[in-house]
Amino acid sequence: MVSTLTKVIVLFSLFITLTTGKAQASPEYDRVYQLESVSWLKASDNVDGMFGDFIDDQYTKYFSGHDRFQVKKFDSLSGVLENSKAPYVSLIDNVEIIRKISKKFQIESLIRTKVYKESLTYRFVLEWVYAPKSTVLSSVEFRFADPGKEKGLIDSELPNALRNALDQLILQLPFRAQVTGIEGQVITVNIGRSRNVKPREILTIYTLQGVKIHPKLNTIEEWKWQPVGRAQVEQVEESMSFARITELEEGASVLRFQKVREILPAPPAPVQVTEKGEAPDSPRIGWIAGGVGLGSYIREASDGLSKRIGGNGLGGVIDVESMIWFNSRYLVQASLNGAFMGYSPTDLNNNSTELGESFSGTFSQLRLALGYSLFPAQTIFDTIGWVHFGYRTTNYALAGNDTTLTGGSSFDTLFLGIGGELPFRKLLTVQMNFDIGLLNSANLRAPAFGSPSTVTDLMFEVATVFHKSEKWNLRMALKLNSQSMDFTTGEAISQKLLSVGPSLLYYF
Repeated sequence: MVSTLTKVIVLFSLFITLTTGKAQASPEYDRVYQLESVSWLKASDNVDGMFGDFIDDQYTKYFSGHDRFQVKKFDSLSGVLENSKAPYVSLIDNVEIIRKISKKFQIESLIRTKVYKESLTYRFVLEWVYAPKSTVLSSVEFRFADPGKEKGLIDSELPNALRNALDQLILQLPFRAQVTGIEGQVITVNIGRSRNVKPREILTIYTLQGVKIHPKLNTIEEWKWQPVGRAQVEQVEESMSFARITELEEGASVLRFQKVREILPAPPAPVQVTEKGEAPDSPRIGWIAGGVGLGSYIREASDGLSKRIGGNGLGGVIDVESMIWFNSRYLVQASLNGAFMGYSPTDLNNNSTELGESFSGTFSQLRLALGYSLFPAQTIFDTIGWVHFGYRTTNYALAGNDTTLTGGSSFDTLFLGIGGELPFRKLLTVQMNFDIGLLNSANLRAPAFGSPSTVTDLMFEVATVFHKSEKWNLRMALKLNSQSMDFTTGEAISQKLLSVGPSLLYYF
């Protein structure tokens, strides 16, 4: 008797624990309901199929710009169903046929569309069907007035009505996105900028515990969810986002294929205060960077006859650059660069024979530019691209020598260019600038070739900023200056300075 009573108590305790305790996460349902692919059957209607091709074309256009789903089309199957002796509308409602279609064509989701003409209006019914089980996940219905033959379907309100219906159909699905990758505390989800996801928004993560299907209607009556945690979006790309896990339920862990059910607005940015109770001066205007590096000076000169002299040399470079944002569209750039370099000329017409001479020279450049952002930036750390216009003056100081065709020169240029900054997950930012001279002038102090007839002036720079703190960062830049001049009597001079080096960058 005691033994039997003990067993009853133990079983009752287990029952209470299982029914009242927290369910354990089961990845099986998350894997089953991925909803990554979609297709659609040709629409049925009671007006001799007049809407079939039109709706197919509208769905194709809609999903070509919807990167959450992989589109799978099977036009041949719709033709087989249409040629069947059974009514087409009954075939696309047949549970077994939908399941066979799913198995044969590896389709997860099918959109089933029915059109009914009722008096002077048409009633459209759209259903999102989970094809492997032939269950309806969501449905939308709307009415449309006959536009008449003169206006036609394409110029009517029907295309917009179908787009809105598809938007509603997708919004009724049980989740917005799913986890596609995990690296430490950072997860990736398959939704991004194209679906209006923004940095700092909050993703609510759930695991699917089960579904309750209506035995007769074959619709899902209930989705059984268990909360897992929350993550805050850090970086948004076109069709995916990176988010950092901020909360986890007790004993829970984020797994692949778990679902994002909600995207909550970004919380207010926390205001940090100093020991004196004052808010710190966070970066909001721009940056300035300064450093030293190495440079390679390359020069080639020709007198237009028999002499062609060239060579190169190494030297040290000093580089100061800055960029300031006026607002979300306009920015200004400024830089001051200097270099000390050596130069050893060789006879290029005689197998680069050394001429036994060596020279010391300097390089200096001042650059100012005004930029216009191609799309507005919310902060100075956003991904951004711009076009810019500005002025640059460049001076090469080198001792004059007619034998080696050396001498100083200066260039003044009005230039047009493009640039951009691309951050990567708050770890680093890639910066780029490219200038091409539009109006160029040059002054050659030696040798005495006169005034040049053609002047070119180009500058290219690429840099990587390694983020160390909110304000102080390390910048590594590679810059190429290329200037040349040609003369009507055949003389030519080209000069290049390639520099590379680190600098400290300060955001202010």
